[in-house]
Amino acid sequence: MKIFSSHLFKLEFKRSFKGLMVWSLSLGLTMYLVVVLYPFVIDMYAAIPAEFYDIMNSFGGIPDTIMEYFATEGAMMLQIFGAIFAVMEGFQAINRDEREKIVEGLYVLPYKREVIFFTKFVRITVNVLIFSLINSLLSLIGFWTVSESVEGSLYLLFCVLNTAMYLVIAYLGFALACLLKPNQKSMISMMIPFPLYIISVVSLLTNNSILQKMKYLTPFTFANSVEILKTDFTFEWENLILFMILTALLLVLSLFRFKKREFMV
Repeated sequence: MKIFSSHLFKLEFKRSFKGLMVWSLSLGLTMYLVVVLYPFVIDMYAAIPAEFYDIMNSFGGIPDTIMEYFATEGAMMLQIFGAIFAVMEGFQAINRDEREKIVEGLYVLPYKREVIFFTKFVRITVNVLIFSLINSLLSLIGFWTVSESVEGSLYLLFCVLNTAMYLVIAYLGFALACLLKPNQKSMISMMIPFPLYIISVVSLLTNNSILQKMKYLTPFTFANSVEILKTDFTFEWENLILFMILTALLLVLSLFRFKKREFMV
């Protein structure tokens, strides 16, 4: 049974290409600047007041290398803004058709709902992969610009797990759009990345054992840049598996909901 349309994919990708490039290059160039500024901020760390050391220690302490600096100053910014892009990419795959009032034209095409669903799913995946690749490459070019050595295996591991986190967030946004009523405002999708990121930060900063266990409630945990690039890395495979299962279940539920969805124009 055919569940993918290359023609529909091309139409979807073309519509999203401009936004993809704007997001990718804007954040990628920001990451490049963050990295190349490393030589100028080394002295700033020496001037940090002692009372801030405890907070810094929650994020792996004062960075000693450019990789550690990137983990705290660049990668954390990359993750939150990347998650915003990912959730919007997933949510607007459905919501944008209704907002731009092209639903009637799209759904009279000779495609079953399953084909439309899976084609959009593939387009979301491709866009997130391109976004992540551009940001990873521009950050890497930043390392090369300042002639600093990079632990390639750790950096690659971070990029892979960070991309996996983006995909989870994007699929959650996609599922949310399918499960909600039509014509919802796009900002409602922010209810996914921001609370999850806040939970991740709180679990790092607290000494409360219960609050620390809350880290398993967010996909930012298995892609934690500080854990991967700065401290002794322990792969949070339970967290990754949990969100893989959750995401798969929500996507299956979303498909059934999408097939029965009544679109408004």
